[in-house]
Amino acid sequence: MRENELNSKREVWEQWDWVWHLTGYAALAISVAIALRGGQLGDSLPLFLTLSALVALWYLPFVATPIMRWWDAPRRGLLYFLVGFALWGGLVALNVESLMLVAMYNPMIFTRLPIRWAIGVAISLTAGFLLLYLLLYSSENWFIIIVIILVLLFIVTLIGYFISALIGQSMERQRLLDELTQTRARLLKAEREAGVLAERQRLSRDIHDTLAQEFTSIIMHLSAARLGDSAVMMTHLQQVEQAAREGLGESRRIIGDMRPQQLEGVSLVESIEGVAARWSAENRVRVETAVTGPPHPLDEAIETALLRITQEALHNIKKHAQARDVNITLSYMPDLLALDIADNGKGFNTSRNGRGFGLKTMRERAEELGGTLTIESELGKGTAVAVSLPIAEEI
Repeated sequence: MRENELNSKREVWEQWDWVWHLTGYAALAISVAIALRGGQLGDSLPLFLTLSALVALWYLPFVATPIMRWWDAPRRGLLYFLVGFALWGGLVALNVESLMLVAMYNPMIFTRLPIRWAIGVAISLTAGFLLLYLLLYSSENWFIIIVIILVLLFIVTLIGYFISALIGQSMERQRLLDELTQTRARLLKAEREAGVLAERQRLSRDIHDTLAQEFTSIIMHLSAARLGDSAVMMTHLQQVEQAAREGLGESRRIIGDMRPQQLEGVSLVESIEGVAARWSAENRVRVETAVTGPPHPLDEAIETALLRITQEALHNIKKHAQARDVNITLSYMPDLLALDIADNGKGFNTSRNGRGFGLKTMRERAEELGGTLTIESELGKGTAVAVSLPIAEEI
Protein backbone atom coordinates (compact mmCIF):
# COMPACT_ATOMS: atom_id res chain seq x y z
CA MET A 1 0.00 0.00 0.00
CA ARG A 2 2.75 2.48 0.94
CA GLU A 3 4.71 1.69 -2.24
CA ASN A 4 1.62 2.34 -4.37
CA GLU A 5 1.06 5.69 -2.65
CA LEU A 6 4.67 6.70 -3.31
CA ASN A 7 4.40 5.70 -6.97
CA SER A 8 1.19 7.66 -7.38
CA LYS A 9 3.00 10.82 -6.23
CA ARG A 10 5.72 10.45 -8.90
CA GLU A 11 5.38 12.19 -12.25
CA VAL A 12 4.46 10.17 -15.33
CA TRP A 13 7.87 10.67 -16.89
CA GLU A 14 9.44 9.38 -13.69
CA GLN A 15 7.18 6.33 -13.59
CA TRP A 16 8.20 5.45 -17.18
CA ASP A 17 11.90 6.00 -16.57
CA TRP A 18 12.35 2.24 -16.33
CA VAL A 19 11.65 2.01 -20.10
CA TRP A 20 14.79 4.02 -20.85
CA HIS A 21 16.81 1.86 -18.44
CA LEU A 22 15.55 -1.33 -20.01
CA THR A 23 16.25 -0.02 -23.51
CA GLY A 24 19.74 1.12 -22.55
CA TYR A 25 20.81 -2.18 -21.01
CA ALA A 26 19.20 -4.07 -23.89
CA ALA A 27 21.29 -2.05 -26.38
CA LEU A 28 24.42 -2.81 -24.36
CA ALA A 29 23.60 -6.51 -24.24
CA ILE A 30 22.97 -6.61 -28.00
CA SER A 31 26.26 -4.81 -28.63
CA VAL A 32 28.14 -7.40 -26.56
CA ALA A 33 26.29 -10.27 -28.25
CA ILE A 34 27.19 -8.99 -31.73
CA ALA A 35 30.84 -8.62 -30.72
CA LEU A 36 30.97 -12.16 -29.33
CA ARG A 37 29.19 -13.68 -32.34
CA GLY A 38 31.19 -11.82 -34.99
CA GLY A 39 34.57 -12.93 -33.68
CA GLN A 40 36.23 -9.91 -35.31
CA LEU A 41 37.72 -8.38 -32.15
CA GLY A 42 40.33 -11.07 -31.56
CA ASP A 43 42.70 -10.03 -28.81
CA SER A 44 40.66 -6.83 -28.21
CA LEU A 45 37.67 -8.84 -26.96
CA PRO A 46 38.70 -8.81 -23.25
CA LEU A 47 39.16 -5.01 -23.40
CA PHE A 48 35.78 -4.64 -25.13
CA LEU A 49 34.06 -6.74 -22.47
CA THR A 50 35.78 -4.78 -19.71
CA LEU A 51 34.66 -1.44 -21.18
CA SER A 52 31.11 -2.82 -21.58
CA ALA A 53 31.06 -3.87 -17.92
CA LEU A 54 32.30 -0.41 -16.89
CA VAL A 55 29.55 1.20 -18.98
CA ALA A 56 26.97 -1.02 -17.21
CA LEU A 57 28.34 0.08 -13.84
CA TRP A 58 28.55 3.72 -14.95
CA TYR A 59 24.85 3.67 -15.86
CA LEU A 60 23.65 2.41 -12.44
CA PRO A 61 23.45 5.91 -10.80
CA PHE A 62 20.84 6.91 -13.41
CA VAL A 63 18.68 4.06 -12.10
CA ALA A 64 19.26 4.73 -8.40
CA THR A 65 19.31 8.56 -8.28
CA PRO A 66 16.09 10.59 -8.73
CA ILE A 67 15.95 12.84 -11.77
CA MET A 68 15.57 15.92 -9.58
CA ARG A 69 19.04 15.31 -8.12
CA TRP A 70 20.55 15.54 -11.60
CA TRP A 71 18.63 18.72 -12.42
CA ASP A 72 19.78 20.33 -9.17
CA ALA A 73 23.48 19.80 -10.00
CA PRO A 74 23.92 19.94 -13.81
CA ARG A 75 27.67 20.66 -13.68
CA ARG A 76 28.41 17.51 -11.70
CA GLY A 77 26.10 15.61 -14.02
CA LEU A 78 27.98 16.85 -17.08
CA LEU A 79 31.31 15.75 -15.60
CA TYR A 80 29.84 12.33 -14.94
CA PHE A 81 28.59 12.14 -18.54
CA LEU A 82 32.11 12.87 -19.83
CA VAL A 83 33.34 9.70 -18.11
CA GLY A 84 30.59 7.70 -19.83
CA PHE A 85 31.35 9.29 -23.21
CA ALA A 86 34.99 8.25 -22.89
CA LEU A 87 33.95 4.65 -22.20
CA TRP A 88 31.52 4.71 -25.13
CA GLY A 89 34.19 6.15 -27.42
CA GLY A 90 36.46 3.25 -26.49
CA LEU A 91 33.74 0.74 -27.41
CA VAL A 92 33.07 2.45 -30.77
CA ALA A 93 36.80 2.45 -31.52
CA LEU A 94 36.85 -1.34 -30.98
CA ASN A 95 33.51 -2.16 -32.63
CA VAL A 96 31.43 0.20 -34.80
CA GLU A 97 28.20 -1.61 -33.80
CA SER A 98 28.56 0.02 -30.39
CA LEU A 99 27.06 3.17 -31.92
CA MET A 100 23.71 1.57 -31.05
CA LEU A 101 24.40 2.64 -27.46
CA VAL A 102 22.87 5.95 -28.50
CA ALA A 103 19.69 4.31 -27.17
CA MET A 104 21.34 4.27 -23.74
CA TYR A 105 22.95 7.70 -23.71
CA ASN A 106 20.55 10.09 -25.46
CA PRO A 107 17.55 9.50 -23.17
CA MET A 108 19.74 10.20 -20.15
CA ILE A 109 21.18 13.34 -21.74
CA PHE A 110 17.75 14.85 -22.37
CA THR A 111 16.16 13.77 -19.08
CA ARG A 112 19.08 14.50 -16.73
CA LEU A 113 20.38 17.81 -18.10
CA PRO A 114 18.71 21.18 -18.75
CA ILE A 115 17.55 21.45 -22.38
CA ARG A 116 20.25 23.91 -23.49
CA TRP A 117 22.94 21.77 -21.97
CA ALA A 118 21.40 18.64 -23.45
CA ILE A 119 21.29 20.06 -27.00
CA GLY A 120 24.89 21.24 -26.78
CA VAL A 121 26.04 17.90 -25.44
CA ALA A 122 24.09 15.96 -28.11
CA ILE A 123 25.56 18.07 -30.94
CA SER A 124 29.09 17.78 -29.59
CA LEU A 125 28.71 14.07 -29.01
CA THR A 126 27.36 13.45 -32.52
CA ALA A 127 30.11 15.49 -34.13
CA GLY A 128 32.74 13.72 -32.06
CA PHE A 129 31.53 10.24 -32.89
CA LEU A 130 31.12 11.15 -36.58
CA LEU A 131 34.71 12.33 -36.67
CA LEU A 132 35.83 9.19 -34.83
CA TYR A 133 33.95 7.02 -37.32
CA LEU A 134 35.46 8.76 -40.34
CA LEU A 135 38.97 8.43 -38.89
CA LEU A 136 38.72 4.76 -37.93
CA TYR A 137 36.44 3.29 -40.56
CA SER A 138 36.74 3.86 -44.27
CA SER A 139 33.51 4.50 -46.15
CA GLU A 140 32.72 5.59 -49.68
CA ASN A 141 29.35 6.99 -48.64
CA TRP A 142 30.56 9.27 -45.89
CA PHE A 143 28.48 12.22 -47.18
CA ILE A 144 25.26 10.19 -46.93
CA ILE A 145 26.26 9.03 -43.46
CA ILE A 146 26.77 12.64 -42.38
CA VAL A 147 23.38 13.66 -43.74
CA ILE A 148 21.65 10.75 -42.01
CA ILE A 149 23.37 11.53 -38.72
CA LEU A 150 22.45 15.21 -38.94
CA VAL A 151 18.80 14.36 -39.66
CA LEU A 152 18.76 11.93 -36.76
CA LEU A 153 20.39 14.55 -34.57
CA PHE A 154 17.73 17.09 -35.55
CA ILE A 155 14.92 14.65 -34.78
CA VAL A 156 16.48 13.62 -31.48
CA THR A 157 16.92 17.27 -30.52
CA LEU A 158 13.27 18.05 -31.21
CA ILE A 159 12.10 15.02 -29.24
CA GLY A 160 14.53 15.82 -26.46
CA TYR A 161 13.37 19.45 -26.33
CA PHE A 162 9.77 18.27 -26.08
CA ILE A 163 10.59 15.82 -23.30
CA SER A 164 12.68 18.39 -21.43
CA ALA A 165 9.89 20.98 -21.73
CA LEU A 166 7.41 18.51 -20.25
CA ILE A 167 9.77 17.73 -17.39
CA GLY A 168 10.41 21.42 -16.70
CA GLN A 169 6.71 22.22 -16.76
CA SER A 170 5.95 19.30 -14.51
CA MET A 171 8.63 20.33 -12.04
CA GLU A 172 7.31 23.90 -11.97
CA ARG A 173 3.78 22.63 -11.41
CA GLN A 174 5.00 20.42 -8.59
CA ARG A 175 6.78 23.39 -7.03
CA LEU A 176 3.58 25.43 -7.19
CA LEU A 177 1.60 22.54 -5.70
CA ASP A 178 4.12 22.26 -2.87
CA GLU A 179 3.84 26.00 -2.21
CA LEU A 180 0.04 25.72 -2.28
CA THR A 181 0.16 22.81 0.16
CA GLN A 182 2.42 24.78 2.50
CA THR A 183 0.18 27.84 2.22
CA ARG A 184 -2.90 25.77 3.00
CA ALA A 185 -1.12 24.25 5.98
CA ARG A 186 -0.26 27.74 7.26
CA LEU A 187 -3.85 28.89 6.72
CA LEU A 188 -5.21 25.87 8.57
CA LYS A 189 -2.82 26.56 11.42
CA ALA A 190 -3.89 30.21 11.50
CA GLU A 191 -7.57 29.18 11.45
CA ARG A 192 -7.00 26.77 14.32
CA GLU A 193 -5.21 29.46 16.30
CA ALA A 194 -7.99 31.94 15.52
CA GLY A 195 -10.56 29.34 16.59
CA VAL A 196 -8.74 28.77 19.86
CA LEU A 197 -8.55 32.53 20.47
CA ALA A 198 -12.23 32.98 19.64
CA GLU A 199 -13.18 30.15 21.98
CA ARG A 200 -11.07 31.68 24.76
CA GLN A 201 -12.78 35.02 24.22
CA ARG A 202 -16.19 33.34 24.24
CA LEU A 203 -15.43 31.55 27.48
CA SER A 204 -14.06 34.69 29.08
CA ARG A 205 -17.22 36.61 28.13
CA ASP A 206 -19.53 33.84 29.31
CA ILE A 207 -17.69 33.49 32.60
CA HIS A 208 -17.69 37.24 33.12
CA ASP A 209 -21.37 37.58 32.23
CA THR A 210 -22.54 34.66 34.37
CA LEU A 211 -20.26 33.15 36.98
CA ALA A 212 -18.50 36.38 37.90
CA GLN A 213 -21.83 38.12 38.35
CA GLU A 214 -23.23 35.28 40.43
CA PHE A 215 -20.14 35.30 42.65
CA THR A 216 -20.44 39.07 43.07
CA SER A 217 -24.09 38.67 44.04
CA ILE A 218 -23.22 35.94 46.54
CA ILE A 219 -20.53 38.09 48.15
CA MET A 220 -22.84 41.08 48.44
CA HIS A 221 -25.69 39.05 49.97
CA LEU A 222 -23.34 37.36 52.44
CA SER A 223 -21.96 40.75 53.47
CA ALA A 224 -25.49 42.08 53.91
CA ALA A 225 -26.53 38.98 55.87
CA ARG A 226 -23.64 39.41 58.25
CA LEU A 227 -24.78 42.93 59.14
CA GLY A 228 -28.57 42.27 59.38
CA ASP A 229 -30.88 40.50 61.79
CA SER A 230 -32.01 36.89 61.51
CA ALA A 231 -34.98 37.63 59.25
CA VAL A 232 -32.88 39.67 56.85
CA MET A 233 -30.16 37.02 57.02
CA MET A 234 -32.53 34.28 55.85
CA THR A 235 -33.65 36.40 52.91
CA HIS A 236 -30.08 37.01 51.84
CA LEU A 237 -29.15 33.36 52.33
CA GLN A 238 -32.01 32.36 50.04
CA GLN A 239 -30.68 34.75 47.43
CA VAL A 240 -27.19 33.27 47.90
CA GLU A 241 -28.51 29.75 47.39
CA GLN A 242 -30.42 30.77 44.26
CA ALA A 243 -27.38 32.56 42.81
CA ALA A 244 -25.15 29.56 43.55
CA ARG A 245 -27.56 27.15 41.87
CA GLU A 246 -27.86 29.33 38.79
CA GLY A 247 -24.09 29.76 38.66
CA LEU A 248 -23.63 26.00 38.83
CA GLY A 249 -26.12 25.53 36.01
CA GLU A 250 -24.42 28.15 33.89
CA SER A 251 -20.99 26.59 34.45
CA ARG A 252 -22.28 23.26 33.19
CA ARG A 253 -23.78 24.89 30.12
CA ILE A 254 -20.63 26.88 29.39
CA ILE A 255 -18.65 23.65 29.40
CA GLY A 256 -21.12 22.03 27.05
CA ASP A 257 -21.46 25.19 24.90
CA MET A 258 -25.21 25.06 25.28
CA ARG A 259 -27.90 27.72 25.47
CA PRO A 260 -28.05 29.85 28.62
CA GLN A 261 -30.18 28.43 31.42
CA GLN A 262 -32.60 31.35 31.14
CA LEU A 263 -33.36 30.41 27.50
CA GLU A 264 -34.19 26.77 28.26
CA GLY A 265 -37.77 26.23 27.12
CA VAL A 266 -38.71 29.93 26.99
CA SER A 267 -38.59 32.73 24.45
CA LEU A 268 -36.09 35.58 24.40
CA VAL A 269 -38.72 38.01 25.70
CA GLU A 270 -39.62 35.70 28.60
CA SER A 271 -35.99 35.10 29.49
CA ILE A 272 -35.17 38.83 29.55
CA GLU A 273 -38.29 39.55 31.61
CA GLY A 274 -37.28 36.81 34.05
CA VAL A 275 -33.73 38.14 34.42
CA ALA A 276 -35.07 41.68 34.88
CA ALA A 277 -37.62 40.61 37.51
CA ARG A 278 -35.07 38.71 39.54
CA TRP A 279 -32.54 41.55 39.29
CA SER A 280 -35.22 44.07 40.33
CA ALA A 281 -36.17 42.04 43.40
CA GLU A 282 -32.53 41.57 44.45
CA ASN A 283 -31.54 45.20 44.06
CA ARG A 284 -34.86 46.90 44.86
CA VAL A 285 -34.74 48.88 41.63
CA ARG A 286 -37.79 49.28 39.46
CA VAL A 287 -37.38 47.65 36.04
CA GLU A 288 -39.86 48.14 33.22
CA THR A 289 -39.71 45.86 30.17
CA ALA A 290 -41.46 46.60 26.89
CA VAL A 291 -41.70 44.84 23.54
CA THR A 292 -42.57 46.48 20.23
CA GLY A 293 -43.32 44.55 17.07
CA PRO A 294 -44.37 40.91 16.85
CA PRO A 295 -41.84 38.66 18.64
CA HIS A 296 -40.66 35.62 16.71
CA PRO A 297 -37.97 32.95 17.14
CA LEU A 298 -34.42 34.00 16.34
CA ASP A 299 -31.13 32.30 15.78
CA GLU A 300 -29.73 30.82 18.98
CA ALA A 301 -26.57 32.92 18.77
CA ILE A 302 -28.62 36.15 18.58
CA GLU A 303 -30.82 35.25 21.55
CA THR A 304 -27.79 34.23 23.62
CA ALA A 305 -25.94 37.46 22.79
CA LEU A 306 -28.91 39.69 23.68
CA LEU A 307 -29.50 37.89 26.96
CA ARG A 308 -25.82 38.17 27.92
CA ILE A 309 -25.75 41.86 27.00
CA THR A 310 -28.84 42.45 29.16
CA GLN A 311 -27.24 40.64 32.09
CA GLU A 312 -24.02 42.59 31.75
CA ALA A 313 -25.83 45.92 31.45
CA LEU A 314 -27.87 45.20 34.59
CA HIS A 315 -24.70 44.13 36.39
CA ASN A 316 -23.03 47.43 35.48
CA ILE A 317 -26.08 49.38 36.64
CA LYS A 318 -26.00 47.53 39.95
CA LYS A 319 -22.28 48.07 40.38
CA HIS A 320 -21.88 51.66 39.24
CA ALA A 321 -25.09 53.54 38.42
CA GLN A 322 -27.00 53.78 41.72
CA ALA A 323 -30.12 54.02 39.57
CA ARG A 324 -33.74 54.01 40.78
CA ASP A 325 -35.41 53.09 37.47
CA VAL A 326 -34.37 50.93 34.51
CA ASN A 327 -36.23 50.59 31.21
CA ILE A 328 -35.60 47.67 28.85
CA THR A 329 -37.12 47.78 25.38
CA LEU A 330 -36.95 44.99 22.82
CA SER A 331 -37.99 46.10 19.31
CA TYR A 332 -38.71 43.56 16.57
CA MET A 333 -38.47 44.95 13.03
CA PRO A 334 -38.55 43.11 9.68
CA ASP A 335 -34.77 42.88 9.33
CA LEU A 336 -33.50 44.37 12.57
CA LEU A 337 -33.76 43.73 16.28
CA ALA A 338 -33.03 46.52 18.73
CA LEU A 339 -32.38 46.24 22.44
CA ASP A 340 -32.33 49.41 24.52
CA ILE A 341 -31.44 49.49 28.23
CA ALA A 342 -31.65 52.87 29.94
CA ASP A 343 -31.24 53.89 33.58
CA ASN A 344 -31.53 57.15 35.53
CA GLY A 345 -28.34 56.61 37.49
CA LYS A 346 -25.36 58.87 37.97
CA GLY A 347 -23.91 58.24 34.50
CA PHE A 348 -20.25 58.43 33.52
CA ASN A 349 -17.81 59.98 31.08
CA THR A 350 -17.78 57.56 28.12
CA SER A 351 -14.46 58.91 26.82
CA ARG A 352 -12.72 57.99 30.06
CA ASN A 353 -14.67 55.13 31.60
CA GLY A 354 -16.14 53.37 28.56
CA ARG A 355 -13.41 50.78 28.08
CA GLY A 356 -14.06 48.26 30.84
CA PHE A 357 -14.06 44.54 30.19
CA GLY A 358 -17.84 44.29 30.55
CA LEU A 359 -18.47 47.00 27.95
CA LYS A 360 -15.88 45.41 25.69
CA THR A 361 -17.55 41.99 25.81
CA MET A 362 -20.95 43.54 25.12
CA ARG A 363 -19.60 45.29 22.03
CA GLU A 364 -17.79 42.14 20.85
CA ARG A 365 -20.98 40.09 21.10
CA ALA A 366 -22.87 42.58 18.95
CA GLU A 367 -20.11 42.97 16.35
CA GLU A 368 -19.61 39.22 15.97
CA LEU A 369 -23.21 39.02 14.75
CA GLY A 370 -22.82 41.95 12.36
CA GLY A 371 -24.51 44.41 14.70
CA THR A 372 -23.57 47.53 16.61
CA LEU A 373 -23.60 48.63 20.22
CA THR A 374 -23.60 52.26 21.26
CA ILE A 375 -23.42 53.74 24.74
CA GLU A 376 -24.65 57.22 25.63
CA SER A 377 -24.15 58.60 29.10
CA GLU A 378 -23.94 61.90 30.85
CA LEU A 379 -22.90 62.60 34.40
CA GLY A 380 -25.97 62.87 36.61
CA LYS A 381 -28.40 61.97 33.82
CA GLY A 382 -28.05 58.21 33.46
CA THR A 383 -26.85 55.82 30.78
CA ALA A 384 -28.42 54.23 27.70
CA VAL A 385 -27.13 51.11 25.94
CA ALA A 386 -28.47 50.54 22.41
CA VAL A 387 -27.89 47.29 20.48
CA SER A 388 -28.92 46.72 16.85
CA LEU A 389 -28.61 43.30 15.23
CA PRO A 390 -29.57 42.28 11.68
CA ILE A 391 -32.02 39.37 11.79
CA ALA A 392 -33.96 37.07 9.51
CA GLU A 393 -37.15 35.52 10.76
CA GLU A 394 -36.85 31.76 11.19
CA ILE A 395 -39.47 29.69 9.38
